[in-house]
Amino acid sequence: ITCCRQVPTRTVLGLAGGDLVKAQKYVEALKKVGILDNSDIMDLDATREKVAAALPAGVGAGTLDWVMRGRYSNMYMLLGDHLSEASYLKIVSNNILVDVQGDDLLMQIFTSTVLQRAAGQEAPFLEFIQRVCSEKQDPATGKPKAMKPGCGGFGIRNFLTLFLSIEVSKAAKARGDAEAAGNAKVAEYYGSMVEAFTAQLDESNPVLTAISDAMTLEGEALERGDEAEATKHEAAKNKGQEDLQTVSTKYKNLMKSLRENAPQGA
Repeated sequence: ITCCRQVPTRTVLGLAGGDLVKAQKYVEALKKVGILDNSDIMDLDATREKVAAALPAGVGAGTLDWVMRGRYSNMYMLLGDHLSEASYLKIVSNNILVDVQGDDLLMQIFTSTVLQRAAGQEAPFLEFIQRVCSEKQDPATGKPKAMKPGCGGFGIRNFLTLFLSIEVSKAAKARGDAEAAGNAKVAEYYGSMVEAFTAQLDESNPVLTAISDAMTLEGEALERGDEAEATKHEAAKNKGQEDLQTVSTKYKNLMKSLRENAPQGA
């Protein structure tokens, strides 16, 4: 999963007790000092002290935590405390894709084209993968389990989340450009797209986690020779894939509706 370095108003809205006016004031305060840009992209070098100084007096620690996580918000929703803040920031600053399966991590990064004969021609690129396998104990022996090939999965989230992250960034930039041009209707339109893509990302992540967990448990059951348990987890995996298709269809229809009603100039 890639990282959207954004603190959208809807995120701060929850921290402002559902008060939209207050949430917008928080966002504007962060923009005023350059912590957020016009696309709601957060400065990676922002400190907790600078954020606290920018927000109104009396803002709680929980709000500060959420704003600081804006630098890696959608990754944190997936990985939680798997990684330290320093590791999250290194991943974001180096544009690394991350996936998780069970307690194992998969990190991916791609080069730009190499061996290109001329600009504009097709050329190969290189993919680099690092698997971070968790250290588990075998309950029967008390010794570390052998690391399995392919730990961390195969990046099942990264195709969808890379696409959605790119779309969020494009729509956020278009909204910022519209705001700078004083076109409120176009800005609102692109803001709705940001919200829709972000919501799809948020809604898809737990489904993808369920699929990934079911795959892990299915594999472990097959290793034990427990066919009944493997069948159970296979069914959960298939159910997750159906749920993911439902989410995809929901947001495909929403985006279609938005585009059909786009204002002039969008």
